[in-house]
Amino acid sequence: MPRQLTKSELHEHIVAVMHEMGEEDPFEAVRSKARSVIDSYHHTLGEEPPFNMQAVASFRGLHWSDDDPRFSPDSEIAPEADGRVVLRVNKDRPLCRQRFSISHEIGHTLFPDYHLAVRCRKADDRSWADPDDLLETLCDTAASEIMFPIPWFVERIRMMEFSAGALAELADDYEASREATVRRFVELHEQPLAAVFFSWKLKPVERREIKARARTKPLFPGMELPQPTPLLRVDYRIANDAFDSRCSDFIPKDKSVPNEGPIYDASMKQTPQDGAQRLDFGRLDRRFQIHALPIYTDENDVGPDGGSSVVAILNPLT
Repeated sequence: MPRQLTKSELHEHIVAVMHEMGEEDPFEAVRSKARSVIDSYHHTLGEEPPFNMQAVASFRGLHWSDDDPRFSPDSEIAPEADGRVVLRVNKDRPLCRQRFSISHEIGHTLFPDYHLAVRCRKADDRSWADPDDLLETLCDTAASEIMFPIPWFVERIRMMEFSAGALAELADDYEASREATVRRFVELHEQPLAAVFFSWKLKPVERREIKARARTKPLFPGMELPQPTPLLRVDYRIANDAFDSRCSDFIPKDKSVPNEGPIYDASMKQTPQDGAQRLDFGRLDRRFQIHALPIYTDENDVGPDGGSSVVAILNPLT
């Protein structure tokens, strides 16, 4: 895991927000400031979530542009000669992705001097040890606060049925992706929960073997070795503090799950699935209550027989 930056190494704009909000943790500082913005927006306009993201952007001084982004595949804000800061969003993206992108750009307005340079939503591969990448990650943190605001989202969690189908409905109601909704759900829920993201892929050693074979020809034509079969494997996981206190063992990347059970069924049937199953992640081997949802999958990443990627909420059972 990359080394996290000390306060003296942080971007000066991040430190400014920490000082403004009286917080020593940059994430808590950004959460606090984003919540104050939403509180002000709600009291000014009286709107209830899901908020009109273009209206929130306008509230923060961003001017909508019908132009496509020039420096990002998703979104950007940029200063104009007349002093305005324009917001450009890729209108070809799904609505839920556009809304998160707009929220991300609103996050940039929480930091000083956002209006002096182009700010682009970057790809997901980021390092907390890079000051600019940390700034981008903090804008995603702000976006989550804006799209799933407290106290409304917490109250919805308390009132709703805890099932995969209800989680899919929650994402639809908030006009958000299932991935973003599940991450926020896990973050704010009182029960010990982890969200684990799975995709169909080979394990690293198999990928290396395929590359090695491509560089050499078989001794005899027709004697090529069979290709390995992709399995549903871990991409990454997030967990709340309650989960980490109960299940301190690591869930390793690329660990596979069986071709049975709610995670596999959600992928193959393309429907939300609930159930209990024992999962072996190495040192972490226990039985979980599982709520699994199929998520958007690029056509190049579809698994055998059309299986999709999956996000699964794991709740450890005693």
